Amino acid sequence: MVNVEIVGCVVKKPSENAWWKDDPYYLATENIVSHEDLHAINFDFGVSINYWKIIEPTLIIKPSLGFINIHHSYMLSLRGRDMTTNAILEARKSNRWYHGTTLHYTDDGLDTGPIIATESCPITEYDTAWSLFNKVEPLAQHMVDLWLPRILSARPPVSYPEAMQPLNLRSDLSRKNIEDIYFDPLLTYDIVRAYDFNGYFEPASSTINNKIIYLTTNGEQGEDLLLEIDTKRRVYKTTNWPHRDTVPSNGN
Repeated sequence: MVNVEIVGCVVKKPSENAWWKDDPYYLATENIVSHEDLHAINFDFGVSINYWKIIEPTLIIKPSLGFINIHHSYMLSLRGRDMTTNAILEARKSNRWYHGTTLHYTDDGLDTGPIIATESCPITEYDTAWSLFNKVEPLAQHMVDLWLPRILSARPPVSYPEAMQPLNLRSDLSRKNIEDIYFDPLLTYDIVRAYDFNGYFEPASSTINNKIIYLTTNGEQGEDLLLEIDTKRRVYKTTNWPHRDTVPSNGN
């Protein structure tokens, strides 16, 4: 067993409408407002989970045991934000029908650094950003539970993604407006499910009769059927957004 003393936690209060139950904000001890305050604290090991800022190199190299991060992409092959959305958008184009998550040491790049462990999961033609997110989250939890005690004892062997493999997809996720949902039905279906996050974020849309119509592949959230590729692959219009007063700002 490794004895660990937590000397600082950089957390922010989640939205009242967040879908997750347990948040570090309520569980953390020794809370501080910004990671810049860590410069004044002596610590041996750092952990970044869904952190919302870029951590400067001078802080990354400070702990002797390193700074680790979880990023939802197999072997760090996709970099940036909103990875489940981008994984679905890339799947058919690249014939890459799998996603995953990676535990890695951070460096001064974006979602780069030596890889400690990575796990994958399949992408199906019926996955949405929401369902795929819920596939990778348990993988990440498993890796942290398995590797955290080991990393605190000794630095493990690491690996790196193939050269020129990663795609830098860092961008703010905004609503995707599909100009003509009937021009390429299969592409429309993929785009809609890629932006379908159970109503927590603004979904894809199209302008029909000069009116913006939100789109979903969820038959329970949908209303009128707009596009049917087969009995399972369908696109509906929905007015079920927003179904909360405030939409959380956290990505997927």
